[in-house]
This record gives sequence, C-alpha cells and structure tokens, in this order.
Amino acid sequence: MQPSGAAGRRVGETPAPRTGSAEKPSTAVLPPSTALRTRFRNITQQHPTQTARGTKRFMVDDSPSGILDPKPSGSRLSWLNSHETPIRASNLGAPLVDTILRPQRLFSFRSPTTDSNKSPSSPARSILESTQRGSEYVGRIEALRREAERAKFELQQVELERERDRDEALKIKQQLENSLLAQTKRVEKLERERKWLVEQEDRLAEQRRAIESEQSAQRQKYERKIDKITDAAYELQQRLQEAKQQLHQSRSEHVQQLHDQQERLAAAERTIAELQAQKSGEANVDTALQYTIDSLRKDLEAKDRDIADLQQQIQRLSGSSEPASPSQSRVVRLERDLQEQCNYIRAIEQQNRQLRADARRLSELAANYEQEHESRVSLEAKVQRLETQQCNYAAMEAQVKAMEQERDQWARVFQGADTSPDVKEAAANSPYAVAKLVASQRLTIQMLETKVETLQAEAEAAAKQAQSTAANEGEHRQERSRLEQELATERQQTARLKSKCHHAEREAAFLRDQLHSYDSEEASLMKGNYDEQKAARIRQLEAFIDEQRSWIASLERGEAHSDSGVSKALLQSYREDAEQKQRELEAAQKEHELLMKRFGELEQETARLEHQVGAGLGYNPRTTRVLQLIDNPAARDFAIRSEKLTALSAENQALLERIRQLEQAGGTAVSDAAVEDTESPFFHTIDNLRTENQSLTKQLEDSAKLISRLKREWKKKVAELREVVYAVLGYRVDFLSNGSVRFTSMYAANVDQSFVFTSGDGDQGVMNLLGGGSKSYLQGLRNDICYWVQERGSIPGFMATITLQNFEARADSSA
Repeated sequence: MQPSGAAGRRVGETPAPRTGSAEKPSTAVLPPSTALRTRFRNITQQHPTQTARGTKRFMVDDSPSGILDPKPSGSRLSWLNSHETPIRASNLGAPLVDTILRPQRLFSFRSPTTDSNKSPSSPARSILESTQRGSEYVGRIEALRREAERAKFELQQVELERERDRDEALKIKQQLENSLLAQTKRVEKLERERKWLVEQEDRLAEQRRAIESEQSAQRQKYERKIDKITDAAYELQQRLQEAKQQLHQSRSEHVQQLHDQQERLAAAERTIAELQAQKSGEANVDTALQYTIDSLRKDLEAKDRDIADLQQQIQRLSGSSEPASPSQSRVVRLERDLQEQCNYIRAIEQQNRQLRADARRLSELAANYEQEHESRVSLEAKVQRLETQQCNYAAMEAQVKAMEQERDQWARVFQGADTSPDVKEAAANSPYAVAKLVASQRLTIQMLETKVETLQAEAEAAAKQAQSTAANEGEHRQERSRLEQELATERQQTARLKSKCHHAEREAAFLRDQLHSYDSEEASLMKGNYDEQKAARIRQLEAFIDEQRSWIASLERGEAHSDSGVSKALLQSYREDAEQKQRELEAAQKEHELLMKRFGELEQETARLEHQVGAGLGYNPRTTRVLQLIDNPAARDFAIRSEKLTALSAENQALLERIRQLEQAGGTAVSDAAVEDTESPFFHTIDNLRTENQSLTKQLEDSAKLISRLKREWKKKVAELREVVYAVLGYRVDFLSNGSVRFTSMYAANVDQSFVFTSGDGDQGVMNLLGGGSKSYLQGLRNDICYWVQERGSIPGFMATITLQNFEARADSSA
C-alpha cells in the first residue's frame, strides 16, 4: 500500500490532480492566503540567478532525464556543456552545470524534524510543494530559453567575428596581390630602364661617332684657316717692310729735293738783291743769262705741273687709305684688311715709281741748276769786271733808259697789246719778271713743304697700319691658341664619351645580371615566400647601392680606408661615371632650358604670325608685290576661253583638212570609208555643239535651282528680320509692291495706325515719310511730324515718340 499524502510520493513528484468532491474539501480546508500567492508570484517572476538561496534541501533538475538526480550522467553533462560559451561563463561567474544543478532554496521556513514516512504531511503542505515544484519547472524552462537566446546571440557574434576574420583575410590577400603586382611592375620598370639604357648606349655611340667626325672636320677646317691666315700675315708683313723701305727712300729724296729748292731760292734771292743793288741798265746782258732765265722759267712750270700731279696722287692715296669699317666676322675683316693693304701697297709702289720719275726729273733740273749756277758765277765775274766801266758810264742816262723801259713794259703788261717774242724776252729782265719768278719759287717751296708734310702723315699712317697689322697678327695668334684649346677640349670630351660608353656597357651588363638573377630567383624560390624573398632581394640591392654611393663619396673626400679591396681602375671608373652623369644632367638641364626658351619664342612667333594672319598684316606692300592671283575669276575665265579656243582651232583645222581633201578629189568618186573618214570633222563639230548645249542646259538648271534656293533663303531671312525688328523695335515691317515699306507699331490701337516710308531719289539711303494708313491718325500727329521729321530730320526719334505714346495709351486704357 502506498502511503497517503506526501508520504506516498517521491520527493519532488507532482501530485495527480483530484476530481470532484475530493478536490473541493482540500480547497476549502486550506485555501492559500494572499501573502503566500504574492510570495509565490514574486519568486516565479525573478531571474534564476536572483532567486534567494536557503538551507532547504529541495534539489531539482531541468534536464529531460529527470528531476533531483544528485549525480548527473555524462549525457546530461555533455548536453549542458554544449550550451556553454565563454561569454555566458564570464557573465554568470559559474558554469551552466553548476548554475542549474546547484541546490536552491525557494522558501525560508524550516522543514519538520520528523521524517515524512513517520508523520504524514497535510494536504496544504502537499499542494504547496506541488506548486513549488511547478514554479521551479517554469523558472528553469525560462532560464533555459534565455540561455538558448543568449547562445543564439553569441553564435551570431561568432559568425560576425568569422566574417570579420574572413574580410581581414581577403584584405591581406588583396594586399599581398597588390604587393606582387607592385613587384611585377617594378621588374617591368627595371626591364624598361634596361632597354632605355641600351637605347641610350646606342644613342651615345652615335653621338660619339658624329662628334668625332665633326671634330675631325672642324680640326681640318681650322688648320686650313690658320695656315691661310699665317701665309696672308707673312705676305702682308713682307709687303709692309717693302713699303716702309720705299717710303723711307722717297722721304729722303723729297727732303733732299726740299734742301736743293731752298738753296736755289736763297741763291735766287741773293741774285735779286744784287740785281736791285746794281740798278744799272741791262740792255746789253749776255745771251747766256737770258737763256738761263728762260730755262729756269720752263723748269718752274714743269715743277708746278709735277706738284699738281703729286697733289692729285696724294689725295687719291689719302682717299684709299681710309680705315675700313669693322665687320662682324674676324676672318672676313682680315681678308678685307689684307686686300686693302695690297691695294695700298700697290698704290705706294705706283707712287714710288712716280716719285722716282720725279726724282729723275728733279735730278735733271738739279744738273741744269748747276749749269745755271756756273753761268751765274761767270756772269758775276763779268759784272765785277764791268763794275768800273758801269760806274764810269753815265749812271743817269742808264737810269733814265731803265725807267723808260720799265714804264713801257708795265704799260704793255697791263694793256696786253704787244705780245711779240722780243718783248717777252725783254720782260724777263724786268723787275716784274723777277718778282714773279720769286713768287713762283716761294709757291713751289710751300707746295713742296706741304707735300713733305703729307708724305710724313702718310708715313705715320703706314706706321699705324703696321701696328694694327701686328695687333691683328697677335689676335690671330690668340685665335689660333684658342682653337687649339678647343681642339684639346674636344679631344677630352671624346675621351669622356668613350669612357661614358664603356661605363654604360658595364651598367647594362650589370642590369642584365640583375635581371637574370631575378629570373633565377623566380625559378628557384618557392611559391609561398616568393614575394618576401623578392622584396628582401630588392632591399638588399638598394642597401648595396646606397653603400656603394656612400663609399664613393667617402673616396672622393679622401676618407676611404687603405685596405679596401677595390682597385684604382674601378674607383676611377665610378668617379668618371659620377662626373659624366653630372655633366649629362647639367647638359640635359641646359638643353631643357634652351628648348623651353625656344618653345616660348616659337609660341610668341606663332601668336604673332596668327595675329598678323588674322588682322591681315602679313602682306607688306613695300617688300611684297602681288604679281598674279593663282585662283581668281579672271584666270578661270581665261582657262575656259583658252580651252574653248583650242577646241575650236582643232575643229577648224579638221574642217580645213576636209575642204583640202575635197578640192584634191575634184569630181572623182570617194569610197564609203573615205567619206566616213572625211566626214568625221563634221561629226566632231556636232558632238562639240551637243556637249556645249548640254553644259549650258545644265548650267541653266543649276542657276534655276540656285535662284530658287536663294529665294527661299531670302524669304526666310526676311521673315527672321521682320521678327527681330518686331521683337526689338516694336514695329511690324511690310514690304509693299511699289518699293515702299509699311511700319505698324505693336502698341497701335488699330491696324490703320501705320506709317509708309519710301527711299529718296536715286536710292541714296535717305527715307522719306510718305503717309500712313489713316489720314485722321496722321492729322493728329501733325505736331510730332513737324517737330521730329521736318525740323529735326530724325525719323527714329519720331518712331520712338510714337511708340512711347502708344505704350502709355495702352497702359492707361488697361488701368
């Protein structure tokens, strides 16, 4: 038998529901109180973790296997552990198994000390226990549901973390791919640089060959020019020395002639003084003295002519000795100077020849002068022997005769009547003749002094020319030395270019080795660490390059260690390479600057030319003459007429040939082939006429089409013009058949409020107001017409006034 009440059930078992009368007495016996319900509801609504623990030992289990199992089985533990998460453990502070299977006290009352088997429980106690167990079941179910939701939330969080991890992995993969692509591009860049270096090497080799050929050509050209200049300078120096010698000789000869002339003048003056002192009659002068005086006069006239010739030569020489204007080209100036020096030397030689001829003539004159001097000495001796006789002779008679003769001579000189030879011969012995001789001698001396001064000036000019020639020779020597320096510089540049080519070859080989090393690394390295090893290799090469650069800089500063394993040749090649790169950079910068400057100049020139072309300023009538327009109506018409004339000429020739054949045939019969052959010109004429007719018909059709198109376009433009005038000026324009124009304002109240204008006589652009649509309307505007049209002569002012009046009238009527 099962015990009744709580004694007949297991601990924690839910009692079976009672039916009928059995349930009502239990309910009526012990109904739950209000405080107990409130306490039960509060307990059931709380979170399982917030339920107060007590000492009551009611153990419940919410697992599906059963309730109050003190030791859960392995399946229940695995089921609970499957819902365990780190987040739940961290939030609860204990595992899920301990939290669920931990004993919980639902009520704070003490259990009875007596055993349940010994003392049966009351019905209220069993109901309370069953209710308590039901509430525990509900609380645990809610806790499990919340734990399931929390686990679901944590699962979503885990999925989100997995998504983030997946995104990070994709990002890392993309970065690795980008890095691989960058490394590939870098390898391609290195390949392009290698190709560029190869092209640069080829270009530098071509430049080196071109520079060497140009250098050899320039060297040969300069050597020929230097030899030519040296020969010309030597020849000029020889000619200058010869000119100096000839000038010195001519100068000494002229100085000697001047001294001779001065001595002769002094002797003549002494003779004149003696003749004046004598004052005696000279009627019986010896014939030898008269001959001497005549010869002296002839010699003086010849000297005057010679002096005039010398003056002309001096003027010509002074004109030819003017310095030449400087030229921009030194070689051209030197050639011109040499040509002028040659001309000047030839002129000096000619002058020397003339001076030698003059010297020979003067030497002959000097010989004659010696004869004259001897004759004069003899005459002086004769005069001395005759002095006593002359003193004893009637002095007064001689003086009177002398005075009479002098008077007669002066009268004949002034009158010019007597020109007989006897009179001229007697005039030489007169004081007038002697004074004239003295004056001519003085004039000759002055002219000779002037000539000597001129010759001295020419000598100084020649000396200056010699100095300038010597200076030019020094300049040529400097030019030669400069050219030699340039030649040496070109040789050095050639050597540098050779070294540059060698270094470029070495650098290209080095780059090829690097590329081969890249290929070998790509072939040998594994797939996973290829990018890392490639990047490490690139970093290693960059570090090696930086180390080499720093080492080269330290070697240039003289700080390199003596125990370096690099040879001097390699160091020199690196230094030359660095210098060469620097020079190339400077040359490229200069070339870039020159190109940019040239580009700016070309842009300015292009803008200027475009401006000239746009403004029509490219044609300068002072420097350009339009001979014939290539394509013009006259040329086209002439070409058409020439073609027609040629066709007509050919047709005429064919017709003439036909007539000639018919005349030669006479009355004889002609075969059909001959008839067809002879009639071909006629057919040709007919074809030409047909072709011309067709062309004229086509031209007529084209002209008709053109006229129709022009009419359509004209109508369209006229309509546009009317619309524009109507929209802008406010007047509708109507062209009448008689050539007049009607204007109607858009603000007019009626259609007949219009104005008709016509052009003046001869269509000179003057418009006259002819009338309007309504006479009454025009009568109302008589004052405006008189003021604006007749007095002011301004039709636009009249039309503007009418527009304002109509606008105001419409505005007033609308208001």
